[in-house]
Amino acid sequence: MRLFRHEIDSYPKALVAFAAVFLASSGLCGVQWAIATSIHSDMGTLGSFIIFLGMLELAAMALSAIGIVLVLIAWPIARLYGRVAKPPKDRVQRLFDPEDAVDEDNPL
Repeated sequence: MRLFRHEIDSYPKALVAFAAVFLASSGLCGVQWAIATSIHSDMGTLGSFIIFLGMLELAAMALSAIGIVLVLIAWPIARLYGRVAKPPKDRVQRLFDPEDAVDEDNPL
């Protein structure tokens, strides 16, 4: 995924997706509220539809907020684990380097 000419993936990609869903659903919720307050009469079927859409928007906001919090917790943990668990590249023991590989046709 490209954002502002930079390639993003993994945790940043998830964070951007959750933030976009949160902002879009928040904006739609505000627009819906403006429409609902401008109609003061009995809304009937339109009122039921607006309430249903409002419930979907609130659910999307809640799920994306939970996703944002989980990503913000998991991202630093993964970074710290990656630094502690992986040995430095210069300390990695290589058993078979490509130039040391044994040719199957000529064992010596």
